Amino acid sequence: MRKKHIIIVAAAAVLLILSGSLFLLFHDKPEEAPTLNQVVKEKFNAYETDLRDSLGSMNNNTDVGNYLLTWAKNKQIAAVSDAAGNIIYNIPASDMVSDSAQPAAIFCSYDASNMEAHIEEISAALTIAKSAENNGSIQIFFLAEDMNGKNGVQMPDTSHFAENTAVFCLGKTSSYRISAVTGGYQHIRITDKLHYTEPAYSKAYKIEIKNCPSLSIRGKYIAGMNPIKTLGSVLANFKSTSLLFELSSFRGGTDEMITPSKASMVVVINESDTAKFEKKMNNSIEKFYEKYHEDYPEIEYTYEETDLPSRVIEGNDTDNLVSLMYTAFNGVYNRDDEGTVIALTNIGRISTKDSRLKIDTAVMCCDNLIMDEISEVYETICGLCDMKFEIRENIPIYNGLENELTAELVETFRHAFEDFTEKSMVEENTAILTSCSAIHERNPEIPKIFCGITSKAKQNVTGAIITWLDQSDTIEE
Repeated sequence: MRKKHIIIVAAAAVLLILSGSLFLLFHDKPEEAPTLNQVVKEKFNAYETDLRDSLGSMNNNTDVGNYLLTWAKNKQIAAVSDAAGNIIYNIPASDMVSDSAQPAAIFCSYDASNMEAHIEEISAALTIAKSAENNGSIQIFFLAEDMNGKNGVQMPDTSHFAENTAVFCLGKTSSYRISAVTGGYQHIRITDKLHYTEPAYSKAYKIEIKNCPSLSIRGKYIAGMNPIKTLGSVLANFKSTSLLFELSSFRGGTDEMITPSKASMVVVINESDTAKFEKKMNNSIEKFYEKYHEDYPEIEYTYEETDLPSRVIEGNDTDNLVSLMYTAFNGVYNRDDEGTVIALTNIGRISTKDSRLKIDTAVMCCDNLIMDEISEVYETICGLCDMKFEIRENIPIYNGLENELTAELVETFRHAFEDFTEKSMVEENTAILTSCSAIHERNPEIPKIFCGITSKAKQNVTGAIITWLDQSDTIEE
């Protein structure tokens, strides 16, 4: 009986120990630290959401700059603003990291006139600022742009950078890629003095396309949806099919760097050609809507009768304008054998105000020979159309592959990207202008690469940069 009692007590003790172990297993097990992937996703989404929620209060660049400064203050990050409105974050090296750890500089942009185009690159920079660990010193630059201006026009001084400072330039692109070669830029201005006469016909129409997405050609670029080019093609169609017309005015767009949101023109026709004119317009509108209206339902393409203008552009000037609009490039000009865009153009603005034709076109290209070719062709077209051609601004192509340090940066970043994503990194040249060009002009020795961000790849690029910044292998024992 005593032996049985001992067995029962022993069994009870075993059960008690086992139940205690199970309790500890399920109740006192410490929570696992989140992975870097989880951290990046959580922080990126939070910062992006807050930026979008704050857009209503960002009426100008001062508002955006104050937002970034306040954010830094709340996160205990040292931040300053310079005279141009650029915001600079200064993040010191981690305490345990060697003094020889490679420093880094991260560049992105903001522009209150088109914040939607910059939200993702800013969110990436903010995520990097609060997620980097075991890092060398980091500076993050938020470059102030004005009305879709060009990166780095008022670039902060980078001459103090150590020669091994790794530079990452962030920007929104139509397709994700890492680039050590980025596009040069030309602003082409075409002008002509216009002569006027009284209209010979009696029926006037205003033709208008409006509510098109106005997009920076450095980001998502819908090259075919250019209302200026579309209306120019309408005039060319009139000409080629012998529909007699007179042009009174043609205007549209605001800047060569962005696709026009609208364009309009007033034409005068012979009343006897009304049916022919309306048929052509209805066909043009139908084709345009078939191509774009489903994805962009707010677009409007209309024509309506209007008051007869007191004057119209003389026939020779109109013919020259039509010829130019027919031959002028808009959209992708050239691709390489793999389909990567090498050169693109954008007719961003046209005006016939004050008896003077002005057309502003942007060219971006990462191949010097093709860039020269585009300029020569435009100059030839202008000569044939008796118009003046001028390159108002010229920014050279950035070729980082000529720098050994940049080539090394590409390789080390490739490893960081693959470690974070478990995917291969896409390395391609990009035709678009990036801040790499402006930084290179001021400091040609330091390595620099462009990281193109898309809605799908934004967190992968962000996490890869954070992974690259981790200097754990340099921590002193």
